[in-house]
Amino acid sequence: MSVLRAVRRFVHVRHPYLWCAGVSLGIVILSLGARNAHGGTLHVTQAALTAGVIQPRIVATGTLEATTTVQVGAQVSGTIQWLGADFNSIVRAGDVLARLEPSLFRAALEQNEAALAEARGQLAQAHADENTSEVSAADARAKLARTEELALRLLVPIADLDAAHATMDEASASVQSAGSLVTLAEAAVARAAAAVEQARVDLDHTIIPSPIDGIIVARNVDVGQTIAAAVQAPVLFTIATNLTRMQVVVDVDEADIGGVRSGAAAAFQVESYPAETFHGAVSDVRLQPVAPPSVPPAPGGAETGAAASAPTTVSYATIVDVANGDRRLRPGMTATVTIDRPPLANVVRIPNSALSFRPPEQVLDAAGQTPDVGSAATVRDPAVRRVWKFDGARFMPLDVRVGLADGDWTQLVNGSLRPGEELVTNAFVDRRR
Repeated sequence: MSVLRAVRRFVHVRHPYLWCAGVSLGIVILSLGARNAHGGTLHVTQAALTAGVIQPRIVATGTLEATTTVQVGAQVSGTIQWLGADFNSIVRAGDVLARLEPSLFRAALEQNEAALAEARGQLAQAHADENTSEVSAADARAKLARTEELALRLLVPIADLDAAHATMDEASASVQSAGSLVTLAEAAVARAAAAVEQARVDLDHTIIPSPIDGIIVARNVDVGQTIAAAVQAPVLFTIATNLTRMQVVVDVDEADIGGVRSGAAAAFQVESYPAETFHGAVSDVRLQPVAPPSVPPAPGGAETGAAASAPTTVSYATIVDVANGDRRLRPGMTATVTIDRPPLANVVRIPNSALSFRPPEQVLDAAGQTPDVGSAATVRDPAVRRVWKFDGARFMPLDVRVGLADGDWTQLVNGSLRPGEELVTNAFVDRRR
């Protein structure tokens, strides 16, 4: 210490500029030393692989729907004259939901009824003409018989016999013609009767009843609005059955659908109640595949980039029945659903935290390793994951093939790991002194 003080005094007294430069040089050296030294304490947390049970779950999104929903439309065109139900109205089967303005349909019915009466009158006239023809034919037949008898006795000329035959033929033709007219008249009556029935049905359709018991969840028309049923069947109301029982329609990916069974427990959450979990059970897994929406081709007709290389993955609608006694759940809500799959027993399990760990650059630097450790390309397989081991000095990457997972564990399918071996789940550098 006496030597150092003597040097400082010498520099300060004899060479003040050198003293200032020496102080500055000392600061630079100290700073470089702190920057180059690793410093701090490296903390590594590890967890062991175990053998046990994995309860895999499928997570998918779905939409809440009523168990039965009926869209009520109009079969005839017209103007809404009256509405008998509104949003959230409770209705019974047969209750009148709406009426269309009926005057045009009533006039059409009366017109067709008049046409039917006219057709029936023409049928009666045709029957009368048929009777007259039959009487004339009977008279001609009798005269022909007498003329033939007289001709055999040579009491009348042959010309009279020929005239009797001609009269008989003419009468027979008249009978056939009258019968045809009767047939035509009967067809006209049937056609007019059908038109009357159609007009009566159209008039009845101006009254729109509820087909089921339920609650109105949508009303798409107002009084005075004109609907055109001839162009497209309009939906006036949407009725849902009792909302105390609902269902979630979940689209489950084809990779997971094999593990879904009827009766499997399911839980879901909706954004309206984020802190609450609702429960239900799988009631049906539909066989119809649901293809993803098609991506429009790029300009020029050729698909390029991600649209051309994206795989086509189908899903299957899975129905989850849900109790909704308090009616808080509403049709159309989006639900995030978790469905239990059959448990896997006695499998080697990797902690999920080990699969998500990646050593930060400062951790590798503290261990004396470069950031490119474990950066070698691996197989592009979503089932192949990278985990890390730590031998007390260095981090070592290891690729393994994994299978099903639950909230805490993931199944080890293939790899050089064994139960009891430890994997890194977290690492950090504590630079506090």
